[in-house]
Parts: sequence; structure tokens; C-alpha cells
Amino acid sequence: MGLEELRLQAFAKINLTLDVGPRRADGYHEISSVMQTVSLADELLFARVPQGISVDCDSPDIPVGSGNLATRALEMLAGKLPGGVRLEIRKRIPVAAGLGGGSSNAAAALKGANRLYGLGLTERELVSCAAVLGSDVPFFILGGTVEARGRGELVRRLPPLPVLWLVLAKPDFGVPTAEVYARYKPCGREPRTPKLVAALEKGDGDGVLNALGNDLEDVTAAACPEVGALKARLEALGALKTLMTGSGPAVYGIFPGEQEARMAARELRNESLALFVCRTVNEDEIREGERG
Repeated sequence: MGLEELRLQAFAKINLTLDVGPRRADGYHEISSVMQTVSLADELLFARVPQGISVDCDSPDIPVGSGNLATRALEMLAGKLPGGVRLEIRKRIPVAAGLGGGSSNAAAALKGANRLYGLGLTERELVSCAAVLGSDVPFFILGGTVEARGRGELVRRLPPLPVLWLVLAKPDFGVPTAEVYARYKPCGREPRTPKLVAALEKGDGDGVLNALGNDLEDVTAAACPEVGALKARLEALGALKTLMTGSGPAVYGIFPGEQEARMAARELRNESLALFVCRTVNEDEIREGERG
């Protein structure tokens, strides 16, 4: 059983909330977060080969050896595979942006190898593999609207968001996640994640917007004034809400609809920004794409 070739999309994510707690004994911070897949995606092309794991990428910024999470994901499953895998990654998600591109590629690599060879690994088993690879990887096994806790490895699905149109904007530099967490100091702010979960369960759209927030935003914005400037510009162009995603520096604005988002992106366009108009993607769409 299985396939000779397979094409998967590896979607980016945004953090709708990111509550950061104290540092744990293992060096990670305790977090609670609601994450959401969006339509910006890398494309992953898988093919069976007689033996070995090979990963190529069309971006010179991406390592393809053991420094690549997708490579490590395939190597993790290598002992279960009767043959090898050739993977080609076509990048669209900016790196070091807070959008989870590397983690998404790793999750797609696990799913892709599972399907390519018909291994029959369950979602729970894939999540367990993903947790070893990185904190955001388990989220991408599920996709859609998901609550993540612990260091990110404890994941559960939430009621889906209605479709939201976004402008994603990333300045022309990256931010190392570890450095942002190292500078973070807990400030006793009331967690936003429980409020967002309650709003999603009630179908309260205004409550969803009011609950959004990211504890790391002040840390990154203090070092990178471009974050605050971008948020202010998106708000001036009509965003209902703006937020940094992950450890940044990418920010997003939520707009009333596609037309408003595209008009705002046209106004923002310049050489120093990577800009994307995208929308939220729910779990059903992801599953449909993987079946196709």
C-alpha cells in the first residue's frame, strides 16, 4: 500500500493568543496558546526512492541536512520505512518570522512519509513523534484552530474560527526565538487563552477579537521598533485587530474582508517588507487537501 509520489501543503500559523509562564526545569517556558493555520503555505513534493533520505529546498536560507526539521522528521521514521524518501520543499513562508514554517514542514514530512508508504500511524502517534522534534510541530499535525499547552506539545482542537482575512507583514530581518524567550520577564498579566477559548465555544466574534494577545510582543517590539510601526500602519489602513505572531517579527492585521485586506496590502507594499494576503484555514480544508 501507499503512493509513488505525493504533494502536500505545509501551512503557516499565527498565534491568536500566547500566554507565557515561568521557565520550566527542562529550560522551556510553560505556555498556553491558541494557534491557527492560514493559507500561506510551502509546497512539499514527496517521492519514493529505493533507499535513503534526501531533502532539497529552493531557498538558499534553508539548511537541508540535519539542521532541517523536515529531514529530522523523515529520519525519525526511517526505521519504519521499507524504502527511502526524496523530498523537495518549495518555500513561501518566511524564515525566523514567528509563522512556524520549519515546524510546519516537519509535520508535513511526518504525514507525507506516513501516507507515501501507508504506515498507518494514527494522529496520536504522529503527535508523539512531532513533540520530539519541536514545540510547534504537534500543532501542525492537527491544524485548524488549536489550543496548545505545556511547551506546546499538549494540543487539542477547538471550535473553528469563521473565515478571517489577514494581511501578514514581515520586516526584512529575523528574530531568534530563543533570544526573545531569554529576555521575557513574566509580568503577572491575566492569561488571554481561557477567554479566547470561551469566546470560540460561544461563537462570540467580538469576544474573539477582544481576547487576542501575545506576551512576547512587548519584548520583540522593544528591540525592533518596526513591529509597533507596522501594527500602527495596519490599524490606520482599517485592521480590526493587529498582533505579532510567535516571537515575531511578523505581524498580522485582521480585516473585514478580502477586498479590504488586498487594498491595505497595496498601500503597504515596499521593498523592505514581505507581504501576504491570506485567510484562515480550518481543519476540514486541511484534511480535504491531504486526501486530494
